Order: sequence, then C-alpha cells, then structure tokens
Amino acid sequence: MGSEYKTVEGELGAVNALTNLTTFGTETTGPIKVPNGRSKLVELWVALGITVDTSGDQGAITLRLTGKGIKNSPQDFIVGGAGVPTGTLTATAQQVRPATIYPVDIDCEPNEEITVQAAAVGDDVLIATVGVTLVFA
Repeated sequence: MGSEYKTVEGELGAVNALTNLTTFGTETTGPIKVPNGRSKLVELWVALGITVDTSGDQGAITLRLTGKGIKNSPQDFIVGGAGVPTGTLTATAQQVRPATIYPVDIDCEPNEEITVQAAAVGDDVLIATVGVTLVFA
C-alpha cells in the first residue's frame, strides 16, 4: 500500500499569530483527516513564498500540526525564514523557496483531524504564502 498525500495552503496573517491553512486553490479542505488505515506521518513538504518590503525586516516561518489526528499534539517546526539587512533594500524583495521535504516520524490516529497552522514570528510582519503536503504511510 503506497503513501497518501493531503495538501493545504494559505496566506499568513499578523506577526506571531497562528493562521489555519485550510484551502487548496479554490477548495476549502482543512483540517486534514488522517486517511483510514494510516498511522504515520512520514514527510512534510513545505513551500514558501515570502515578501520582504522594508529594509531590516526579518522573521521565521513556523508550522504547527495539532488535533486528535496527531497522537502527541501539538508538533511544531521551523520551516523557513527571510530577512533583508538594514540599508540594503531598494525595492520589494521576494523569496520563493521551492518545496522542501522534511522526513518525520509522527504517530497519527486514523480518521481523526489534523489542523495545519503556520505563523510568521519575529519583530516584523512578513507577507507569506505557505503550502504544506502531509505524507501518510
């Protein structure tokens, strides 16, 4: 039996505030239900699109998995960051990070839900879009 993949995405809100990732394009998909017969989350695929529009802005992007679908909920991860040194920005800078695959070994509860959340943390607000694929085995 092969792996199963579930994807959500969304735009982050205010700095230091968790945002639920609940869409996939035009579809509302979240929270994610752990597929029947699956008891492990084995990979996280995370892609980031970040805009830094002020010299000196910086921050990190965090990911949280929470809910009854995660046996040891919540699980938190740092998945990226962005910044521009003070005095070096002459126009809006954008950073696009292609999907990075993070291997994980997280016990899951079949048929229960996982809420996927992300936040920009730090002193400055970053404009970011986050896409996450959960890979179940």
